[in-house]
Amino acid sequence: MRRRAALAVIVATALLSSGCSTQAVSGPEPKVEEWVVVTYVAERPVREGEAMKALLETELAADAALKDAGAGSIDGNEVGQREYDLYFVGRDREVMWQILRPILDDAPVSWTRVELRHTLNDKDPTVLRG
Repeated sequence: MRRRAALAVIVATALLSSGCSTQAVSGPEPKVEEWVVVTYVAERPVREGEAMKALLETELAADAALKDAGAGSIDGNEVGQREYDLYFVGRDREVMWQILRPILDDAPVSWTRVELRHTLNDKDPTVLRG
C-alpha cells in the first residue's frame, strides 16, 4: 500500500514539474443562447396561416442571413389573437439584430416591438419599438 502511495506522489510530482496539470479537463464551453424576439401586432385578430403567409419570405431570408453569418437561426414563431412573434436564437443578440433589422424593415408587415434577450426568459430585455 505504501508503494502505491509513493508511486502516486512521484507521478504527480513529475507531472507538475513538467508543466502538466492534474486538473480534470473541462468539457466544451457552455452553450450561450441569446434571443431576438420580434413582435407584430395587428389591428384585427390574426389567423395563423395569414400571418405566416405574409411573413414567410421575410422569415426565410432572416434565417438564411443569420446562418450565413454564423450568428444564429430562427427558432420558431407563435401566433396570438392579435400578435405574431418570431423567435431567433444565437450567441449575440446585438449581432443578430444588426443582421435582422434591414431584413425586417423591408418586410411587407412592419414590426411593432423587438426584445433583445440574454436568455429566453430574460426578465429585463432591451425593448425596441417600431
